[in-house]
Amino acid sequence: MARIENGNLKGLVGNVVFRQSNETTIVQTKAGRKPKQTKGTKAASAGFGVTSAIGAYIRRMMAEVHIGLYDSDMHNRLVTQLQRVSGPGGHIANEKSIHSNKINRLVNFQFNEKCHLQDFMHFDPEIRLLDNKQLTIQFPKFDKQKEIRQPKNCDLLVINLSIAMLNFEQQQYIHVHSPQVPINLHTRPKIVELEQLSFDVNYKDATSILVGMNIEYYGFHRQKRLLLNNKSFHPAAIVSAFII
Repeated sequence: MARIENGNLKGLVGNVVFRQSNETTIVQTKAGRKPKQTKGTKAASAGFGVTSAIGAYIRRMMAEVHIGLYDSDMHNRLVTQLQRVSGPGGHIANEKSIHSNKINRLVNFQFNEKCHLQDFMHFDPEIRLLDNKQLTIQFPKFDKQKEIRQPKNCDLLVINLSIAMLNFEQQQYIHVHSPQVPINLHTRPKIVELEQLSFDVNYKDATSILVGMNIEYYGFHRQKRLLLNNKSFHPAAIVSAFII
């Protein structure tokens, strides 16, 4: 209830509060009650926290792939992709639950939305996890002049791979392989045929494998190799994922 004192209105009218400060009348909206969280909203909030933490963990483990050249919305897009991993329920209930989900749905996640890896490389490596805990990577034969997009003033490109053996529950990585495939664009032959790469992934406590890949472009200036990639130009993605 409001009242008039010395010609001034003071108090509450509906959800509006009138008060005086020196010779000024201040009008404010009354603060409402904070809505009480239900079990469902509490679970959703906790689930979002776990999903976001796993997203940050993947971002750290794939640092050699994105090298910090990702778009400003990358983390939010990665959290959304992790929600697709967990299924229609939305967020991941806990770190351990990711083992029973479709981790392969992380495949083709682009760290830089402005640069889709498949727009720059018109072939895909075949990545397999064998029964003897060997991970193999085989690139098909490709024409380096026609099947890899080349920016201006580029002399050398390097395909970088990052093979991370992870434990989501403990939020730690067990081991990382970081093979590099350099390709000189100005030497023969034009057709490139690479040998199969093989890596041991039989590590204790490792429960998952993520494989990331990027293309780094280099030019030469005054006998120095200069990286041409930048925030708007860095094709990098998760290209394979397995539960061990």
